[in-house]
Formats: sequence, C-alpha cells, structure tokens
Amino acid sequence: MEYYTFEGVIKEIFDTQEFKNNFKKREIVLVTDEDYPQHIKFEFTDENGINKLDDHAEGEKVKIAFLLKGSEWQGKYFTNLRGVAIALADEPTTATKTKKDTKKDVLSSMTIVNNNEEDELPF
Repeated sequence: MEYYTFEGVIKEIFDTQEFKNNFKKREIVLVTDEDYPQHIKFEFTDENGINKLDDHAEGEKVKIAFLLKGSEWQGKYFTNLRGVAIALADEPTTATKTKKDTKKDVLSSMTIVNNNEEDELPF
C-alpha cells in the first residue's frame, strides 16, 4: 500500500466512536492554508492512534501519514483517509497539498500508531 502525507491546521478532534465487534474510530479535521481552505477529515482506528490524538490540540499545524481506503456496502461506495501517524509539522510551508511518497520517505520522521494493517513496516 502507498502512504500519503498531508499538512494542515487542526480544526477539530472528535470523541472516539464505538461500534459493534469492538471497532473504534476517532476522527480529526485539518484545514489547509490556501485562498479557498479545504477541510479534510481523517480517521484513526487503532487504539494507539486514537490515544495519540490526545497529544494534539486545535490550532496546531500537523502532518498526518495516511492510507487511502475504499469499500462497497449495499451498492454504495465509501472512501476513507485512514491515519497511521501524526506529528507536529516541522517547518512552515506555503502550500499544504497532498503528495504521494515512498513508505520510507513518509514515515522516516513519524511514529506509526496503527499496527493493524496487513503491510509490515520496516522498523
């Protein structure tokens, strides 16, 4: 799987939601710094990732590493941005666009919090 990164300012961190079969998720919304700001929602589903969001607050500029996930249910299609790591953004940038990178580049300076993925990480 390819990992992607996204930088933005935290607008909102939601409470943890619990579903059947002990499935939990916690969502976070980042806002871009553009003429027409975008509000992008990510979800963390691993217990470590859910708890890691407690280390951050609204207004912080962060970088999220994520997987693009898709599914079909009863003829409807869904796309999710599944967060696997979050860290404070190291340096200010003028553009906050999503970019595709290699797993090593994306994750080299971030702590992975989602250990339930099939793909084994190299560390």
